[in-house]
Amino acid sequence: MNKNTMNKSQLAKLLATENIEVQENAVQTASFDVVNRVLTIPIFKEEHKSKHVYDMLVGHEVSHALHTPSDSWKEMAKRTKEFKSFVNVIEDARIDKLIQKKYPGLTDDYLQGFDKMLKDDFFKTKGKNLQNDYALIDKINLYYKSSKRLDFNFTPKEKILVNAVDKCKTFDDVLKLSEEILGYCKDELKKNQQLQKVYTQDPNGEKVGDSDLDSESSSSKSTDEKLDEWLEKKSESDGDNDDTDNKKESNTIGANGAGGEGTATELRSLTNDDMDSAVKGITDDQARQRDYCELPKVNLKKLIIPYQKFIRDIMVYDKQHHNTEYDKQQINKAKVRTQKFMKESSNVVNYLVKEFEMKKNAKLYARASQDKTGIIDPLKLHSYKFAEDIFKKITTVPNQKNHGMILLLDWSGSMQKHLLPTVEQLLNLTLFCKKINIPFSVYAFMNNHRETKDDYTDSGFSVTNKSLQPDGSTRLVQVFSHKQSKVDYMRSATILHRAAMYFNDYGYRRHDHMLEDESVPSISGDYYLSSTPLNESLIALDTIIAKFKKDYNTDKLSLVTLTDGASNSMNHKGHGEIYVKLNNRYVQAGSYWGDNKDLTSVMLKYLKKKYDLQTIGFYLVSKYRELQYMLRVPYNKEMLARKMFTKDKFIADYSKAYDVYFYVKSDTRVANQVFNSNSDSTNKRTLKKMFMSGMKNRINSRVLLQNFIKRIA
Repeated sequence: MNKNTMNKSQLAKLLATENIEVQENAVQTASFDVVNRVLTIPIFKEEHKSKHVYDMLVGHEVSHALHTPSDSWKEMAKRTKEFKSFVNVIEDARIDKLIQKKYPGLTDDYLQGFDKMLKDDFFKTKGKNLQNDYALIDKINLYYKSSKRLDFNFTPKEKILVNAVDKCKTFDDVLKLSEEILGYCKDELKKNQQLQKVYTQDPNGEKVGDSDLDSESSSSKSTDEKLDEWLEKKSESDGDNDDTDNKKESNTIGANGAGGEGTATELRSLTNDDMDSAVKGITDDQARQRDYCELPKVNLKKLIIPYQKFIRDIMVYDKQHHNTEYDKQQINKAKVRTQKFMKESSNVVNYLVKEFEMKKNAKLYARASQDKTGIIDPLKLHSYKFAEDIFKKITTVPNQKNHGMILLLDWSGSMQKHLLPTVEQLLNLTLFCKKINIPFSVYAFMNNHRETKDDYTDSGFSVTNKSLQPDGSTRLVQVFSHKQSKVDYMRSATILHRAAMYFNDYGYRRHDHMLEDESVPSISGDYYLSSTPLNESLIALDTIIAKFKKDYNTDKLSLVTLTDGASNSMNHKGHGEIYVKLNNRYVQAGSYWGDNKDLTSVMLKYLKKKYDLQTIGFYLVSKYRELQYMLRVPYNKEMLARKMFTKDKFIADYSKAYDVYFYVKSDTRVANQVFNSNSDSTNKRTLKKMFMSGMKNRINSRVLLQNFIKRIA
């Protein structure tokens, strides 16, 4: 559904004040589900879409939903087609009047919409004499659909009936008046042979009309002869039904009239039937079925695994499965490596803090305002004769915003190759958050018990037939939080870093005896790498972010994801295109990742708009060619992108649903040394070369950090 259509659908939602939901779908005619209060309207072809026609039709159907009693309308199934056609015309006039009275802004849509429909011959009136070629029911239909602008010369008796249409207040009034107008039109056709020709139908219900009876033919037979011949052929097939037909009460006029024997002058509103056919003609018959879904409800207590449980589970697993001296020694070595990394990261973190404070203060002072105090400045008194500004000034700096950060770590098998540098990048970010003392929370998403993916008994999601069907085995492991003690923080960091080292080279599994000292013991199978329930995590974030902002009163919240982009697909009950309900409107959420219309992109945009987020993505790779399925670069700029990645160690992509998505070279480190400490050269040229090279590396290594801080400050 394009943006314009969505805006129109939102208008329809605003029109329906009684909780009516408007949905476009691959249907021929509009319908209203009384139980679920859902109004379904056809999808029109793009070339035939007109704002005024669309809004007029939607306003008309919404008014039916609001003002036409469904029980009374169901009773109409027992009545004749003639009577139903008359009721339809008069009821349309009544409900169109009501909706325009309630929403005056629709009046212009009705005026311009009718003009467009008349111009495009929706009513098949081109070449017709509106005064003489139509019975009263069609004159009433055109008169009221044109908002009384078409000029008809009604007789005194017709004027009484036309004015009575305007006075109908209830559906019962419509039924009574329809009987009167139907009786009048039957008398009208008995006296008017020309109208009988217009309203004559063959036994199959097809209109014979004067266009068929009076048209010239290449055949030498006259029209009357051809009609008699056709009737003679039909009489044989209809002979068996004569006795039955004679027993039925006739609802037709002039069975032996202008149409000849066997034809029926069935009174129906031709212009209304033609308009319905025209509307069907502009519907998109190539449109796919659409499935309108809602987000499942989230139970955070079941979905989130607290960091206390995460730490306890790994410690229990180690006690049960890694109780040998060798295992304990290897676990301790992994811990030492983590501590070493954390210590070496201090330079990166300090640089991040410095840049953050500079950017934040710069933005504050950029918003500062200077005002006069009204107090005379004694230092300016000497200039009072030639200067008016002799008052003291005060500079007002706006209050600082409360920052916060939520981070998502992709704990899937596709991340294995780059999991270690990704986790190290994550640890840097958590140290940064702790250093500047802002609230933060880190979640690793996983679903490694997929045998329960369709079981929602103990799931963090509650589903219905209308909702998306997420993976029921999805869990969010809260590995870090600003509320953690220093001890728990280091425990989580050690376990996460150790797990990343284990999956990075699969320690014991490789049986590489040369690297035996570097091998890392496994972790609990409950926390093994899985597939990628990123979409489920983003759905859960709708609840998590709301709670986070409320609990910590954050003004500026950043959402950082460390993932390889593509999520698992998500099921739903239907088989059509997914349209998911967000902020009381439906948004297309396809399955193709990369066109910014997939569910991941849609959810990111939704969260960003709803909570005023900064959305930042990180994807770490070792080589540029690993980006061939992720980064879309024009062929003539491929070499430029490759050079940028080699030089800056990253590429910032602004075409994604994120505010910025960073593709980072996994071996990127922040350089702090200008001179090589291992060099003992005293040669002037060598020292100069080392200095220039060191400064260049130092500057280049900070480009990514500068871009990141620029976003969150």
